[in-house]
Amino acid sequence: MHSEADGGPHRQPGLRDLRLRLASAQGLATPGAGSVLRTATTDRTLTFLRSLWDAATEGHAQPIHVGSGVALACTGSLARGDGGPLSDLDLVLLHDGRALAAGDLAELADRLWYPLWDSGVGLDHSVRSPAQCRQVASGDLAVAAAMLDLSPVAGDETLVSAVSKQLAEDWRAQSRKRLPELADSLTERHSSAGDLSQSLQPDLKEARGGLRDMVVLQALTRSWLADRPHGAPDRAYAQLLDVRDALHVVTGRSRSILAREDQQPVAELLGLEDVDELLTVVSRSARVVHRALHTTLRSALQSQQARVRRIGPRRPQLAPLGHGLYLHDGEVVLGRGSDLTDPLLVLRAAVAAAERQIPLGPATVANLAARGAGLPVPWPAAARELLVQLLGSGEGLLEVWEALDQAGVVDGWLPAWAAVRSRPQRNGIHRHTVDRHLLETVLHASRVGDPPARHDLLLVAALLHDIGKVRGAGDHSVAGEPIALAAVQRLGFPAGDAAVVARLVREHLTLITLATTRDPTDPATLAAAADAVDGRPELVDLLAALTEADARAVGSKAWTPWRATLLHSLTGHLRAALGRGHDRPAEHVGTDVG
Repeated sequence: MHSEADGGPHRQPGLRDLRLRLASAQGLATPGAGSVLRTATTDRTLTFLRSLWDAATEGHAQPIHVGSGVALACTGSLARGDGGPLSDLDLVLLHDGRALAAGDLAELADRLWYPLWDSGVGLDHSVRSPAQCRQVASGDLAVAAAMLDLSPVAGDETLVSAVSKQLAEDWRAQSRKRLPELADSLTERHSSAGDLSQSLQPDLKEARGGLRDMVVLQALTRSWLADRPHGAPDRAYAQLLDVRDALHVVTGRSRSILAREDQQPVAELLGLEDVDELLTVVSRSARVVHRALHTTLRSALQSQQARVRRIGPRRPQLAPLGHGLYLHDGEVVLGRGSDLTDPLLVLRAAVAAAERQIPLGPATVANLAARGAGLPVPWPAAARELLVQLLGSGEGLLEVWEALDQAGVVDGWLPAWAAVRSRPQRNGIHRHTVDRHLLETVLHASRVGDPPARHDLLLVAALLHDIGKVRGAGDHSVAGEPIALAAVQRLGFPAGDAAVVARLVREHLTLITLATTRDPTDPATLAAAADAVDGRPELVDLLAALTEADARAVGSKAWTPWRATLLHSLTGHLRAALGRGHDRPAEHVGTDVG
C-alpha cells in the first residue's frame, strides 16, 4: 500500500469525491445533461486510472517495468460508458503468463487496488490470464455477458483486444446452447427483484425492465441470434440512468433501490414536478426496456428452434386465421390478403392473439400502428363487439394490450388512457399502476362465475372505472364519470348503455363502502345503495360484479372473506328491497377509498 512518501495517487483528490463533484456541478435537470455527465465521468475515471497505472509502474519508488503482455482493462458500466457518479469499478489486470513474474504481478495488483479502495469507490477486481478469462466466462453466465464489454484502460491494448475478440467468439459459439440458461436466469432475477414498472420502491438495476435487462439485451444482440429494437429502448435506458445518477448524488451512495425517502429529492434534482412524475417516468421506461428484451429474447429463441428444425422445406409455415392474419412461429402476423385499409384489422389481430395467449408479431404491431386504418368515431357495432371480445379474452389480453399501447394504438382508441398510463398509486394496498390495475380488473371481471346479462358493459366499466385517477383529481369516482361517458360515447355505445357505464364508474366504491361501514338492514343504508344503482335491480348485479373485480385486482388486503360476506349481505338485502319497490332518496353516497 502507498505511503505519503511514495508520491502515490492517493495524494490526489479521491476518485469518489471527484466524480460526485462533477455530478453536482453538471446538474441533471437539463435535457441531455445525464448523457454529458456520464461521458465526463467516464473520461475522468479513465484519466484517474491511467495516472494510477503510471504511478504504480514507472512512477513508483520501486518501479515495475511493464511492457507488452500486461494490461489494465475494465468491464461493466465503465467499459460501456454509462457509469454513474458512484458506480462500482469492474477492473481486470490481464497478463499473458510470461511478461511478469508472479511476485511482480501480485505487487502491481496491490499498487492498483489499494489506492482505489482508499479513494472510496466500490471495486470489483481480478487478475486473470486470457485462458482464465475464457474459463470463468464459460462457467458463469453473468460474467460471460459482462466480459463482452472488456475494454483497455492502460498497458498492452493489443492483449485486451485479443481477449475481447476471443470472448465474443466464444459467446457467439455457445449462445444457442446457453440461451435457455439465459432465459431461466432472467425469470429467476425478475421473480426475486420484482417488476420495476409496478413498484413503489423500485430496484432500478435488477428488477424487470431495469438497467441489468438492457445489458442482457445488448449481449443478446452480440450473439447474432437476433437484432434488437433501437430508439425508444435507448431513450428509456437513458432515463433510468438519469434516475440512478440522481439517486447517487442525493444519497451519496452507490444505490439502486429508489426508496420512498429519496424520491422527492431525486425528483427535484431531475427537474420533475413531483414524485408521481418520477415514478411514472421510471415505470414507462421500464416497460419499454422490458418489451425490447422480451421481443428480442423471443426472436432469439425462435431462431434457435428454427435451426433445430431445419430439416426439409425452409419456407415459412403459415396457418391462416382469416382476414389476412396468420399464425407463424407462435405469433399472429400479417400475410397475403391482409387489408390495412380495414379499420377492424387491428382489433381482429388483437383478438386472435389474445384468445390464443400468444403475442402479436413485432413487425405486425408496427405495421398496424403506422399504416393501419383508423376507426371512425363513433365506432361501428362490429368494432365494439371485437373490443368486448378482446377484453373478455383472459390472460392473453395483458401482453397484446401492452404491445398495442406502446405502439400508440390504445391512445387512438381511448385518448383518456394517456393520463393514467404508468401512473403510480401511492397506496400500500395497491400492487399496480393505474393502467395495469384497470387491466387486472378486466381480467377478474371476465372470470365472474355467474356473469350478469350485460357482461359487455361490465368489461368496459372495469376498463374505465379508475380513469378519473388523474393529476389534480379529488374523488376519482366523480372525476371519472364524465371521462368514462365521453369514452363510451366515442366507442359508439347507445346513450342508455353509456349512461350505465358512467354510473358504474361513479359508484364503483359505493357498495363496498356501505357494506363495510353501515348496517345492511338499515333503511338508510339500503336507500343509499338503491340510489347508487338508480333503483334498477339489473344494475345491482353489474355494480356488485365490478366491486368484486376491482377488489380482487387490488389484492388480498382489499378482498377478504369478511369483505366478501359483507358485500353479499348488502346486495342480498338490496335486491329484496328493490323487489318490494324500495323508495330512494336523491342523495349520492360514495367515498374515495379505492
